[in-house]
Formats: sequence, C-alpha cells, structure tokens
Amino acid sequence: MKSLISSLFFLYSMALVSMAQGIVDQKITEIDVNIKGPKSVSESRIRNFMSVKKGQTFSYDKLDDDVKSLYESGLVDDVVFLADPQENGVKIIAEVKTRPSLQAVDFQGNSTFSDKKIKEEVAIKAGTALNDSEILKGKRAIETLYTDNGYPDTSVSYHMEDGQNGFSILVFDINEGIKGEVDEIYFHGNDNYSRVELEREMETKEKGIFSFFTKSGVLNGARLEEDKQLLVKFYQNNGYLRARIDRIDRTQKDNGMLDLNIYLTEGAKYTVTGIGFNGNSVYTYDELWAACSLIGGDSFSAKKMEDDIRNIRSFYGAKGYSDVRVRPELKNTANNGVTINYSISEGSRYRVGRVNVAGNETTKDHVIRREVPMTPGEWFNSVDLDTTKNRLRNLNYFSVANATARKGSRAGYRDVDIQVAEKRTGSLGFGVGFSSIDSIVGFINLEQTNFDIRDPWGFKGGGQRFNSSLRAGAETLDFKVGLTEPWFLGQRLSLGGEAYYQDQRFLSDAYDQRNYGAAIFLRKPIGQRGFIKGEYRLENIEIDLESDLQPGSSFVNEEGEFWRSALTLSYVYDSRNSNINPRRGSKLDLSAAYTGGFIGGDNETFTISAAGTTHILLPYDIILNLSAEFTVVEGDDVPIYERTFLGGARNLRGFDFRDVGSVADGTRDEVTNEATGGNTSAFFSSELTFPLFGTVRGASFLDVGFVNEDSFDFSPGDLHANVGVGVRLNLPFGPFAIDYAIPIQDADQDDDGNRFQFYLDYQF
Repeated sequence: MKSLISSLFFLYSMALVSMAQGIVDQKITEIDVNIKGPKSVSESRIRNFMSVKKGQTFSYDKLDDDVKSLYESGLVDDVVFLADPQENGVKIIAEVKTRPSLQAVDFQGNSTFSDKKIKEEVAIKAGTALNDSEILKGKRAIETLYTDNGYPDTSVSYHMEDGQNGFSILVFDINEGIKGEVDEIYFHGNDNYSRVELEREMETKEKGIFSFFTKSGVLNGARLEEDKQLLVKFYQNNGYLRARIDRIDRTQKDNGMLDLNIYLTEGAKYTVTGIGFNGNSVYTYDELWAACSLIGGDSFSAKKMEDDIRNIRSFYGAKGYSDVRVRPELKNTANNGVTINYSISEGSRYRVGRVNVAGNETTKDHVIRREVPMTPGEWFNSVDLDTTKNRLRNLNYFSVANATARKGSRAGYRDVDIQVAEKRTGSLGFGVGFSSIDSIVGFINLEQTNFDIRDPWGFKGGGQRFNSSLRAGAETLDFKVGLTEPWFLGQRLSLGGEAYYQDQRFLSDAYDQRNYGAAIFLRKPIGQRGFIKGEYRLENIEIDLESDLQPGSSFVNEEGEFWRSALTLSYVYDSRNSNINPRRGSKLDLSAAYTGGFIGGDNETFTISAAGTTHILLPYDIILNLSAEFTVVEGDDVPIYERTFLGGARNLRGFDFRDVGSVADGTRDEVTNEATGGNTSAFFSSELTFPLFGTVRGASFLDVGFVNEDSFDFSPGDLHANVGVGVRLNLPFGPFAIDYAIPIQDADQDDDGNRFQFYLDYQF
C-alpha cells in the first residue's frame, strides 16, 4: 500500500512537471518496460495490464489507471512511470519490481490432515505470482477446515523461503491446538429453564451416536459466540430483560473430550406496565396501540418489541412516509416492570418517482415490472417495496433480487431501483425412481421456468413456464409436455395447457389402462393464499383386460376404448409455511368435475371432492399433521376410470395400492378378488413427526377410511384402519419416506398383513 501511495504521488508530481514542460498533449513515441527483481513474470504479461499504448496522446489519467491495474494483478511489488520528452513526442519508461513466483506451497505443524487434504482447500497453485489476497484466503481456508472439524483454537501463520531460480516457497505454519469435541453441556444459574430447553436454542450440540452424520459435538469458537447471543435472546424474548451469559468454561476430560459449563444470570422477569408514543401526528395513540402486540400486562419480549417497531414503520410506510424512524425507550418501574415509549420521527411524505430496472440481460423488462405493485405518481408505500422483493425472489429467476428507494429526481418523490442478477432457469434432469407403487422407473425432466414462446431463437425471458417429462419403467410409461402463461391478458391470470400420454400397468392385476389427451386451464388468485381454477380436459382412455381373466368377472364390462370430456372447477387455499415439511398452516382443496353430457364424451358423471390438511407445531419440534378427504361420484354405470379407490402410500398405508374394498359391499370383484372401486370414499389420517437427528424425522400414524359402492353413502360399514411408524428425510438428491403399517380392521379379505410403504426419488 505504501508503494502504491508513493507511486501515485510520483505520478501527480510528474503530471505537474509534464504540464510545465508542455508534453501532456504530445504523442507517445515509445514505451519501455524495465523489470527489476525475479524474472518469473514476463514483459509481455506486464504489458497486458497496461492500457497506455504507443501512438496515444500522453495522459496522466491513463498512467494512473495502469499503476492501479498492475498492483491489483498481484504481479508487482512496486511500479514507477517516467516520462522522457523527445523531439517528436514523449517516451514512457515503466520501472517495475516484480514479485517472485511460487515454486511450491508447503505446510508445517499439521498432523490431523495430510498435505494433500489441505492443498485441496487452498486455491494457491505453484507457478503463480504471490498475491497477498490469495495468501489470506488460503490462511482462512485452513482455519475453517480445522474449526469445522472440531479444532476451535487452530491458528495459522505463514512465511516465505527462497526456492530455485528466483522462485519462492510459501510455507503455512499451523498450530492445530487441541481437538474440541463436546461431551456434555452444563448450565449454571438456570432456575427457570431446563438444560434441555436451553440446549435446544444452541447450534453447538453434544456428541452423539449419529455424530458422523450430523456433525454434532464439533466445537467451533465462532459458533459458540453466536450461541451466547442466542441464549440471551431466548431469555429476553421470555421476559428476562437483563439476562446475560457470564462466561463459558471448557473442561478437558480424561477421554480427551470437553465439557462446556455455561454460567448465566437470568435476572428478574419483567412485565410491561405500559407503552407510549411521542412525535406522532399522522396516527393517533389508539391507531398505533392497535398495531402493537406487546401491551401493558404482557411479559416483556424483545422479539415482540422488534415486531412492533416494524409494524409501526409499515403503518407509516403505507402512507408514503418512507423515512420514518422509530426508537424504543425502556424505563424500569416498580415490581420488575418496564414501560416502553416509542419515539417516532415521521419525516416527509413521498410519491413514487421513476421505477428503474437493471441487471436483467435475458428476462424482459415487463416480466419484472408486472411484479411491482407501485405506479409512478401514487403515494410511495414502503410495504410494496418489500412485496416487490418477495415477488421477484419467488419467481426463482434471479440469484439476487433487490428493490430499494432513493431520493427522486423531483422534490417529494422517491425513485425505485430494482437490481437483479439472473441465474440459470432451465434444467435437464434424469435419474431413477423407486416406490412401492411404481417399482423401478427411469425419468427425464426438461424444464424452463422463464420461457418465451415468442422468441424462436432463445425461448427465454418471457416469464412463462415450460415443462416436459418422460417416465418409463416395467409398470408405467408417461410422457407430458406443458406450458403456462402466468400473466394472461396482462393480469394475474394464469393460462396453461398440457398434452400427455400415460400407459399404466400398475392399477390392477385385472387390466391395464392407457390415456392420452390434452387439457387447458385458467387460474386466478383469490386473496394472498388462495386461487380458483377452471379446466377443460379431453382424453382417450383404453381399458385392456388381462388375457387370463376368469369368466364371470365384473371387469369384463369395463373393456373398451372411451372418450372422456371433462370440465373441472376447483378452489385451493394454502397457508402452510412450507410445502416440503410444513410446521404450521393448513391447505384446503375443493373441486367439482362434470364429464359427458352436453360437453361430449362417452359417459356422463358428476364428481365432487374435498381434501384438507392442517399442521400444528408442538413443543420439542413435534409436528401434528391431520388430513382428511372425501370423494363422491354420481352417474349411471360409472366406469372404472371414474371411480374412487383407497390404499397405498398416500392414504391407507396398511393396504396395497388401490386395494381397499370387499365383496360384500360390491367394491371387490368376486371372481378375481381385485378391488373395483366405489362411488364414495373417505379417509382420515393423524400423524406425528418428531426430530431424530439432523434432518431425519421419525413418524407415527393412524389411518382410517372406507370405500362404498353407492354415491353419497358415508356409512362406515366396512371401515379399514391401520397404525404404523416411519422415517422422513429430505436429502439433497430428493425426498425419502418409509413407513411400516399394520392393518387393524376386522375384515381380512383385503388384508395381506403388515407391510412397508416407501417412496424414493433419486436423481443423478
């Protein structure tokens, strides 16, 4: 840095001299490069970092830029430019002191990890010029390697040794310290919360039998500091305003492991005795009080106070006061009470100015702008700014999506700057899958979530969603291709369609079913969490009976080729916090479908169905999942492809796929003993999942359901039920679930005993 500063100062002085000599506007006649120091860097490589060229007009600014460029290259220790006036111009002389190149990278003091392993973490390669920033990155990479593997006190330094022919050897000196594996964590001073409750708040965990998988027990100094903050925050969120962590002691045990002793002071539990506001003129006390969740009589909570500050800011932001500031002032009162006074600086009110979009090289501007709920000229709403960021991030088109406000080009306005960085939106995946329904299948998926059907060259950037898939195996052959426009007619109205072919040989041992057709739909959001969808589907269905089917079977009447024309209207409401492993929220799905009749097709039916799930988070991260569903089909001689079935991994797990039914109630074939389905079905499931280790969760469940022959027959005459246990994983290569279910109903004609149900979607 000192050399850079001195060089820039020299250039400045040279510029003054040059101007005095009248050479600033002269042509450069020649450029010489004099290299001092190791010859490991060639003259041509030095020139590659120089923008000044022969024939150009002499410019101090260009030389200034070249000084910076050479220093940033990491190839030089010092550089000075000299100007030598000539009769017909000026000659430039570059005096460059190069850095030595690396002959090798070596390590000292390491016994836990081999040189080879450490070199994999350090990106510095032999033959390159020494670079301070790269050396620093290498030092940090080594420290991270050790701390991530339980060496919290590792320190790394480095020195240089002379090599051959002017090259240097970089040596990292490693002081590994003692491996810190946590055996037990003890708390001292915790009168109101148990050891288990406090450990749950920490990232640092005790070493367990699954540590090889979860990495529990690894002691990381930085993580331990974060744990101190997490523990204090936990106490403050539960009323202990003055809680603190006094110290954390490490005790070495005979087995080489460590015990952590955490000494804390809980202090008194505080109650909010009142809240107040000052500086507010836009909103009254009552209006602001209604926005607060922490009020008089409540236990103090730092989290609720922070939430209330955000709510007050949102109140003001919704009316255009984007610069509002809210500062809480806490004052102790008698009997461990505390009053909270929110001091508000309202600022000025603004309107929306220009909306600027930058960073989108592929995505069309209108695709981004239609996600912005702000129009130039209207009152600026800071809540809409957050909505914009969330919408753009939810598109999953961008690795970075930010929306910020700044002083507008006109007084009283705020311009909105949207900055995005695009990422890959197309994917081609292939792999194998295996489940208790489909057996082994191979699949190929091609997807482009930012498709543009109007761009025949790139097919990208229009905000449409294209997908196609091929799935093939011993029991199935499926092909599907679909396209969706999420903003049809410039509104939040999705128009989509698909074409498909399905050959399903796993539905029954009595027949195979083949479907091909197409569908088109319109979907309209209703509120923040719901949508309504209308769909028309036309498909050809062929039922092919097995050649060895016994005479007298009811399946004989099902064989043939049919056209199915169907209109479906559905409503979905989804408030779940996740669609992978939800802990809170519910989902409701209602639908009605009409086939045949005035819209054509070979069979006229009317089907209604309702499905709902709710998720309740219990203590210790136990999740209660409740789900229920019913389906009713009405019509004359309802064909088998319209009937409803139960059984398998998705509903009654104690029974084979689509195998619930009985001869007595007409839902099982008397000759083949195969389930024939019914016109009414319903089931209920209750499942508890609980953490085992890492991302692995255990499960216990109860499933109950029935299938009846007649429409709108909800009498549970032949009730089927099962209990069971299972395991849930969300692995990097896909979801995995395995259940062991035990049937517990009375009838045994469709009960083949206990069974495993599993689903694995493995991609590579």
